[in-house]
Formats: sequence, structure tokens, C-alpha cells
Amino acid sequence: MAFKTVSIGLPLLDKALMDGVPEGYTILLSGSPGSGTELFAKQFAAAGSKEENVMYITTTERDEDIITTMKNFGWEPNIQIVNVGAEYYHKVLEKELIISKYREEGIPVNEIFAPARKKKEKEINFLTMITYEISKLKPPFRIIIDSLDFFLNNYDGPKVISALRTIKAHAQYYGGVVLVTMMKDVYDTHTQSGVEQLADIILEMDMLRTPKGFVNHIIIKKVRNHPEKAGIFKYQIYEKGLKIVG
Repeated sequence: MAFKTVSIGLPLLDKALMDGVPEGYTILLSGSPGSGTELFAKQFAAAGSKEENVMYITTTERDEDIITTMKNFGWEPNIQIVNVGAEYYHKVLEKELIISKYREEGIPVNEIFAPARKKKEKEINFLTMITYEISKLKPPFRIIIDSLDFFLNNYDGPKVISALRTIKAHAQYYGGVVLVTMMKDVYDTHTQSGVEQLADIILEMDMLRTPKGFVNHIIIKKVRNHPEKAGIFKYQIYEKGLKIVG
């Protein structure tokens, strides 16, 4: 029986894969700084916004920046944004800034939060937070995690991989699709291979310097059970987003 696929947002890339991405698949998208992984993530989100419940989990951008970017490219931002970066700032970084400020002013740290000692706030686990939010999604859905780097920098690799395995299983059971972005070539071999092993499709975005300037490439590194689909494609950025060229 043929499986159902959904669009990745780039027609020629869909064709190079499996006429889209099979429901239940998890995609890993890695890239170097400036290669366009954030834009790819938004284009992927927009591709499902009309017929699917789309959850965009961001760790680096404000909600308004995501919405504005999507509108600028003509994409309908009909998505649910879960802003881990904003939560992290309010729950962790803002407190550290306050402590630093009062330390500079000579106020003892143990007096800074004295009135609230009896209301000690429970430390938030952001991995638990996103898996809980994802569990509430009703199919059909697609999930974007932009990016996994936040979690790999704040939690042990095995815990992140375990959470990703749970998210992947949820997508498989309900027929959703998942896109996870991360920086390329910055993690130890064990962590990198653990994440890659979970992915059904691995894409890589890179900029190669040539005598005439930079050339952008999307590389298909892995398609589960279809090694023949590996390949490399040039892409450019137009007023409507990323486009495979050549």
C-alpha cells in the first residue's frame, strides 16, 4: 500500500525525495551559520499551514520576528509558536541579570529574593515542556524545532536524544512530520550519530566559496531505506523563499 506524503515546501526537493515526505518521518536539517536553515524551517512550516496543525518551537527568535518573516515571503503564518527562548529568558536569564545588577550595587545575594523564599519557583524543564506541548497536537500535524542546539547546550546529550525519540514516536503513531534544525560539525561523534540515527531524512545546507562568490547547496545525506536518493542541489533565495535551481 502506498504511503501518504506531505510537501516539504520546495517542489523539486519533494520530487528528489519521495514525492514529498512520508507521514511519520523525522527530518534533521543541519547547516552552517548563514546557510538559511531558519528560513527553510519557516518555509516548511508554511507548506503545512493550510491543512495541518503546525507547531513552531523556537529557541532564538521573537514571535513577531517569525510572523513578520513569513509574511514578507508571502506565507500565511497560521501556526502555533512555542517560544522556548522567551521562556528561558524570563525563567533563567532575567534572574541572572538581576543578581548581577544587585551584586554590582553591593546588595547580598541572599537578600535579593528574601520576600519570595517561601514561594520557591520550580525549575522548568524545557525538554519536558516541549514534549508536553507536542502531545496536545491533533493530527494531521507538523512540528518544527528550531533549533536543537539550545537543548544540546543546556542538557546532557542522552536526555535530548531520549526526548527526540519520544517526539519521533509520537509523529509515527499519529502520522505527523517533524523537522529539527541544528548546527553542523559542532557536537561530539556520539551525540551527532545519536541524533542522525533517529532521523529518517537528513538534509544539510551549506555555502561554498567559489571565485565568483558563494554558492548555496542543499545536500540529501540520508533517506531511510533509499540510499539512492542521496544528492546535492543548488538553491537560491527569491522573494517567495528558497528555490532549487540548476
